[in-house]
Amino acid sequence: MFFLASPKAMRARDVSLAALFAALVCAFTTSFQLYIPATRGYFNVGEVMVYTSALVGGPFIGCFAGGVGSMLADVATGFYHYAPATLVIKGAEGFVVGWLARRRPVRSIKAWRALSTSMGATVGLALAVLAPLYVGEASLILSFLGQGGFTVSVIIPYWAWGLVAVASALLIAYGGFKVDPDIGWLALSIVAGGAIMVAGYFIYEQAFMGVAAVVEVPFNVAQCLVGLLASIPIYKAVQAAAPSILEGQRLK
Repeated sequence: MFFLASPKAMRARDVSLAALFAALVCAFTTSFQLYIPATRGYFNVGEVMVYTSALVGGPFIGCFAGGVGSMLADVATGFYHYAPATLVIKGAEGFVVGWLARRRPVRSIKAWRALSTSMGATVGLALAVLAPLYVGEASLILSFLGQGGFTVSVIIPYWAWGLVAVASALLIAYGGFKVDPDIGWLALSIVAGGAIMVAGYFIYEQAFMGVAAVVEVPFNVAQCLVGLLASIPIYKAVQAAAPSILEGQRLK
């Protein structure tokens, strides 16, 4: 597989990170799921760890963790027919995010801040548009590797998503101005990887499974946005607390 074809032998630390993140991707994907019966809306938080692994570990670790971890989650939860496609799609998603995040174009601080503001507005608007798919009575499913667990019924009001949309736009823009100017580029890298995921599943479902794949597109987009909002703060926390993990990961 292409995610094993790194031109350099992976060091022991890289192997450990790849295995750790693959396990975390699998656990996050299977352990927390939200389902909206009225709209058949669904998402899990697996993308959080796919993106975090790519940002922290780089393209090859992100590719391995995203592809293998997500595939194992499909197998663990009984979605065997998705597993081969997931291996390729989520692997490509992790690779793209990790690669782009380390290929930051040289720009002025003003340009970085403008990008962060634009990405904040884009993410906020997308969440506001998708919000109607995730309102009303919902089932919050908590389990371990898809086994056992329990379900909690909750009511999600529209204003809650509106609040999340506004807060997301403001926080991304603020982060670009006050925390790190390149937050906008990280967000753009994640959106690019998320687009690979959305397009990949659309093509697979439409061409090979004979289902109305277009129905799944907005839910996959929402899953990408949730992953974006959580993974960047996690990455920044790791960067501040354990910078040694990131040493040697930057591409030339």
